[in-house]
Amino acid sequence: MMQREPIISWRNVPRSEAVEEIIHKRIEAVERFCPEAVGLRITLDAPQKPRHAARGFDVRLHLDVPGPDLDVARIVRHGHAADDIILAVNATFTALEKRIKETSRIMGGQEVKHHPVILHGEIVELEPELGYGFVRADDGREVYFQKDGLVTGAWDDLALGARLRFREQDGEKGPFAVDVAPAP
Repeated sequence: MMQREPIISWRNVPRSEAVEEIIHKRIEAVERFCPEAVGLRITLDAPQKPRHAARGFDVRLHLDVPGPDLDVARIVRHGHAADDIILAVNATFTALEKRIKETSRIMGGQEVKHHPVILHGEIVELEPELGYGFVRADDGREVYFQKDGLVTGAWDDLALGARLRFREQDGEKGPFAVDVAPAP
């Protein structure tokens, strides 16, 4: 299941429960193809004024995934208007599934870079002359940090008990803080 609820936008297209049901079935298939998917935005658009036949529909999908996001769009402009939107939805989801497979094949064994989460804590030990200290993260662990890990603020303004935000990385001697900054 995606981390964020999929968003369906209807532009110049009346909302249809039947079409929405097809979309939700196709979303379930995408989740099976791509379990790491974060979110999906679906846009259904009929750019010209409504007519009974050959109205035409644009369907755009934006899939948020770790690594590069995937965008797919399809336009269908033939047949009866009620059929066209279903054709456009199915064609676009089929194209997205192909892109997911292609991207998985291309990325193969490549590891996608994930940024560590931002943590918060307070300074419990500080050696200003030596340029290092320890911050106790809100979860209770103590993490080493250095003067050169400070990205904003002045080293001389730091004091025991001051709140910091930082990202944690594993080092040879244990965890250490990077991207250190005073917490607002």
